[in-house]
Amino acid sequence: MPSFQKLFFESKGQPVVYNGQTIQMVDRLSIKNGQSLKVIFESVSAEWRQGVHLSTDGNFIVNNMTVKKSVVLWQDTAPKEVLLQIHTKKGECWIKNVWDTGNGVMDSWHNGAAMKVEEIGSGKRYRCNDGKPDDDFNNIIFRIEIA
Repeated sequence: MPSFQKLFFESKGQPVVYNGQTIQMVDRLSIKNGQSLKVIFESVSAEWRQGVHLSTDGNFIVNNMTVKKSVVLWQDTAPKEVLLQIHTKKGECWIKNVWDTGNGVMDSWHNGAAMKVEEIGSGKRYRCNDGKPDDDFNNIIFRIEIA
């Protein structure tokens, strides 16, 4: 099975080509201060709990609550669609997939973790692998639309 961790180590965390497709550890969205994003969970096919981690240099407003720097949306507890407003100075939102194997620890970026990112009309679709070394990219599939 593939060792995406080794590929990303060799590329110093930059996207790599695997089987003719670009895969990456993290994605960066360019956004405007005060802009809203909608996270939409499409599917999960995993043994472990799956989630989406978003971070910025400012804060997020979710359900009328302000959350500084980062927010994690777990697929099993978040609504299917989540609207977030982002306040940022640098105009960036970083996205990665995360998982919990059942020990209460949020994992990311190791072993089989990787994402295929597809540009879609109003945003991006993310097909993600978790920490198992396989290449099916179906552990969590979600999209982020710029509202």
